[in-house]
Amino acid sequence: MKKLLLTLVLCMSYLCTTVAQTFIKNEVKQSMRRVADWQIAHYNKAVYGDLNWVNATFYLGLVHWAAIAEQTDNDDSYYKWLLRLGNRNYWQVDQRMYHADDICISQMYLYMYEKYKKKNMLIPTQARAGWVIDNPPSGSFKLNYGDASTLEHWTWCDALFMAPPVYTKLYNITGDKKFIRFMDKEYKATYDFLFDKEENLFYRDHRYFTMKEANGAKVFWGRGNGWVLGGLVEMLRELPAKSKYRPFYQDLFQKLCRRIAPLQNKDGFWHASLLDPASYPSPETSCSGFFVYALAYGINEGLLPKDEFLPVVEKGWQALVSAVGEDGKLGYVQPIGADPKKVTPDMTEVYGPGAFLLAGTEVYRMAQDTPKQNANISQDRIREIAAMLPDKPEVMGVSYKDRTFWNKVKESGKAEKLLTEEAPALLKKGMPPFVDSLYLHLNKTNIRLPGENMMNARYHYLFRLTLAECLENKKRYIPAIEKALIDLCNQNSWSIPAHDRNLNNYHGTDYYVDLVVATAGNGIAQCVAMLDDRLSPEVKARVQCAFREKVFRPVYRCLEETKPFWWFTITNNWNSVCLAGVTGAALTLLADKEERAYFVAAAEKYNVYGMKGYADDGYCSEGVGYYNYGFRAYILLREEVCRATQGKIDFFREPKFVRIAQYGRKIQMNEGVCPAYSDCRIGLSPDKFILDYCDRALGITSPEEKYILPSGNNFSLYLIGLFPHQVWKMEMTDSIRQALQEGSDSLRAYYEKAGILVSRPAEGSSCPMAVSVKGGNNAENHNHNDIGSYAVALGKNTMAGDQGGPFSYPGDYFSAEAPTKYKIKGSFGHPVPVVDGKTQSAGAKAKAIVLRKEFTEERDLFSIDYTSAYSTPNLDKLIRTFVYDRQGEGNFTVSDEFTANVPIRFETAITTQADWKVLDDTRLLLTSGTEQMIVNIEASGKVAFTSETIEVNASAYTRIGIALKEQAEKGYIWLKMQAKQL
Repeated sequence: MKKLLLTLVLCMSYLCTTVAQTFIKNEVKQSMRRVADWQIAHYNKAVYGDLNWVNATFYLGLVHWAAIAEQTDNDDSYYKWLLRLGNRNYWQVDQRMYHADDICISQMYLYMYEKYKKKNMLIPTQARAGWVIDNPPSGSFKLNYGDASTLEHWTWCDALFMAPPVYTKLYNITGDKKFIRFMDKEYKATYDFLFDKEENLFYRDHRYFTMKEANGAKVFWGRGNGWVLGGLVEMLRELPAKSKYRPFYQDLFQKLCRRIAPLQNKDGFWHASLLDPASYPSPETSCSGFFVYALAYGINEGLLPKDEFLPVVEKGWQALVSAVGEDGKLGYVQPIGADPKKVTPDMTEVYGPGAFLLAGTEVYRMAQDTPKQNANISQDRIREIAAMLPDKPEVMGVSYKDRTFWNKVKESGKAEKLLTEEAPALLKKGMPPFVDSLYLHLNKTNIRLPGENMMNARYHYLFRLTLAECLENKKRYIPAIEKALIDLCNQNSWSIPAHDRNLNNYHGTDYYVDLVVATAGNGIAQCVAMLDDRLSPEVKARVQCAFREKVFRPVYRCLEETKPFWWFTITNNWNSVCLAGVTGAALTLLADKEERAYFVAAAEKYNVYGMKGYADDGYCSEGVGYYNYGFRAYILLREEVCRATQGKIDFFREPKFVRIAQYGRKIQMNEGVCPAYSDCRIGLSPDKFILDYCDRALGITSPEEKYILPSGNNFSLYLIGLFPHQVWKMEMTDSIRQALQEGSDSLRAYYEKAGILVSRPAEGSSCPMAVSVKGGNNAENHNHNDIGSYAVALGKNTMAGDQGGPFSYPGDYFSAEAPTKYKIKGSFGHPVPVVDGKTQSAGAKAKAIVLRKEFTEERDLFSIDYTSAYSTPNLDKLIRTFVYDRQGEGNFTVSDEFTANVPIRFETAITTQADWKVLDDTRLLLTSGTEQMIVNIEASGKVAFTSETIEVNASAYTRIGIALKEQAEKGYIWLKMQAKQL
């Protein structure tokens, strides 16, 4: 609600100081959709009953909106919702025979009859109205709620909205004049009784004839007069221009409009009391909605001069939109009553959205297609993309209805375990609760996992039950799934606590879309689409509201109104992951093609930043783990957009993609064994799905698609691997073919800009050793200040070298102090020197200068100057040379040579998870499984060994320090590693 208040204040200020802009059709339509969805999502027939006038007013607005949604977006969901409502009530009206309120629902029924021409939609209304005409009312016009006879006539002004349009429309449908005669007689009787000819306004009922407001003015209720004008619009729609009945109602309409327009407040709203707004200073949106509806209709039909009334409509509509929350809730609606009352921002009632939708349908008629000027995302491009998109949103895979597919998946062992063990256990236990103290735990302790695990468990519950329902197909899980969806929609934050330190998401004051909002959000969207009509319309509408509030509106607002979230222009995995999640959810949920096109256009504009995180030669500086994460997300983004546009937009259509696609194979030292650079966890290898996907996309191979049931929390990222047709084949161009021909040397891979070398033994040789060495700089993504790092593998075992990053991040892992606090991140925890007590500096200025590189079939030599990595003023030069000899059993040498202007301390290190021991002053033995490796040490002086166990949310490893015992101005330490035969 705080957000709504802020939005309202800003918009009211804007309205007071600027000239309103021309309406844009798509913006008007999107506002209506938000409000309609929110009200459907929060519809509760138990409060008033389906047939009550409170709901019936909303139905009228909805049936008008449904026509626009179907015509412009081929979206018949709103008509279907009304059909379900009518059918379950057999198209009956409410119980009281004479009461105008109880026939109000027939306004929607008659519009539905005109569309579908089904007699059962018409007969109950026709019978009720006919009975009233045959048994004319006889009670007094002096309303008394204790005397039901005083409610037989239309003795309160609201009634002029509830009943007269029904009789007028019945006349047009049936041609029976009795309906129009009865309506005209009763209407004029009410007019004569309640209309004040001095003020040209309607009293609510006779009790207000003598009442006065605080300022001495007569009491004229805003919404009461709004009812009258709204009813007149519905009647004028039905009365032909030459009808003898029309002049009276047209004249009354124009008279009321001319009286109402000047009563608009400078903020664009009308207030609960028309003649004493000071006593009721808050906006009142239900009367404002009806007034905008009437004035806009009058302009559209030529009944009101445009130059005089358009500014009133423009201010009024913008004011109404300002009262709509991001989720679609319309605020400032006066509750049910009969006279002016105070209104607060959080007040809403069903008829308020009804009036809003009525107003929107007329504003839409006068709106233009003119795009916004100076928009961040080109409106022309949005329209071009919209023309490429299907009429309706599409799921990433297949819905539960495809029983051939799901029955095939059901045969897998993972599916059987899910159905027989996991899903029933989850169902029995129920959805894990949202625990506020766990969410807030990070801010108190800087420990991330409790809050993250709690959030992930809630998403996981939904994802697993959805898969179970699609597999089992018995509706057993639907109640729990719907409850889980509502719980998630009501959950303020979808973000993990580490990305919500200011708690704006948690408090719902300013939603920010992070990695988890994007990926979990897309997962929720895919669940809803997969379950399709198994979910109730109300639950699906609730999901739409939550996505607008937590995902779509925040993204739109940051791009068009404030500034883009930082991940739009960041060059790491956040860019691809967030774009894939947001774009996928938009393409899956949004009915409006231009809304969907907006998010595709945004992805098209900003995905290039994520690609900048990869070098032009395809190297991923974030390491294999984030390649698996970030590039999988980029694959998903590419696939989402290709499918939606039928390949007209393909983010892979450039040579750089070919090189990125080959990274997964080139980075491997031995098969499946990779260096754990950056925050890669040691032991990770490239995702097989990514390798296969890239090969299929490039036409290199066509392995059979395997349908893999997702099991982790990143449901949306792995869902693509579950369904058929996983790869959109690339269009081959000359530049793509040329990039493919570049290929990869089986003996090595060298990424020049990053200074990364991977050296392998020759195929069929007796050498079990493979290595990788690292140059680069200390400003790369997920950097560890580790110039000169390396990795040594024997067979499947990484014997020594870079140990990568933690399995889970401490709360301050990305702070400036982290490299000092967490040795796994700073250079101390890496196989690089400590120079005169100094570890490596951060930043791009700390860089490796390649001095020599000599690559032959027998050996690879790579030499770097990394003096700039150490800030000690006493160091003159530091050179590290790597030599990998693949002949025979193979060996690998790492040599450091330094010069200084004064004697300094110098120490290098070996980092390993292997068992180790000192054999003598110049040899170490490392053992891992069946593999052993000797490290021979040659130095300019005697060395001393130290050891330290390092463990930061990951497997513990040992840093073996090897230091010269004496300080020196010049010196060296050489480490020669070779396999030991057992």
